[in-house]
Amino acid sequence: MNDLPSTLLHPIALTSVLWLTLNGITARILGRPIGPRLQAAWGLVSVGLLFVPVGPVSLGRWVESFFPNPSLLGIAFALALLWRNLTQRELLRPADIRALLAIAAIGGSLLYLNPLWGRAVDFYYFGWRNGPAIWTITALALFLLAVGNRVGVVLTAALAAFAMSTLESENAWDYVVDPLIWLVALGTFGLRAAAAIRRRWTEGGAQKAGVEATGERRTEAVASVPRSAPADL
Repeated sequence: MNDLPSTLLHPIALTSVLWLTLNGITARILGRPIGPRLQAAWGLVSVGLLFVPVGPVSLGRWVESFFPNPSLLGIAFALALLWRNLTQRELLRPADIRALLAIAAIGGSLLYLNPLWGRAVDFYYFGWRNGPAIWTITALALFLLAVGNRVGVVLTAALAAFAMSTLESENAWDYVVDPLIWLVALGTFGLRAAAAIRRRWTEGGAQKAGVEATGERRTEAVASVPRSAPADL
């Protein structure tokens, strides 16, 4: 393992998450977006938190011991949210975010839920063989780059990080997806699906109520019209 890149990836990932969390909590408490000075202050606090002792080690090393392999998709997602929070600009566009979360959700499900389907095909095994995983990641990166999706750049960075052995893992899949971004992706799509179902249910109920109300009004209107008198014989 190359120690220098490893000591860089973890602080970047952890600092981004801490900084984004502190900004979000402060904005929620104040009820408004926070200014650049307070954002910069929270950035310094986030860096300082990495050196807070947790037993015999710092907080940064303690988190690394439990989560040694942050994926490039996870780091890119955290950095994109942080950049948008700080500058109000998009490092990753909505289409890029959707592609990132889709890859994390599908890839993570194939890797982490594989034991539930039996061991006919062990997708995680192909990451150790490197060849199938590398060609799959490369093909996906080239496709995304061809259609103008910036996640292709993230996947290219994952390939470069794997080539330099920047993480403890020697499995290529760990450079693309990790359990945390997988759970975030599933949670995001789950909330969106629930919101869509709720919206459709609400719209359907409103339309039904409108139809019933319209029907009642028409019935009352028809009932209020007097019948014409029969003709005299």
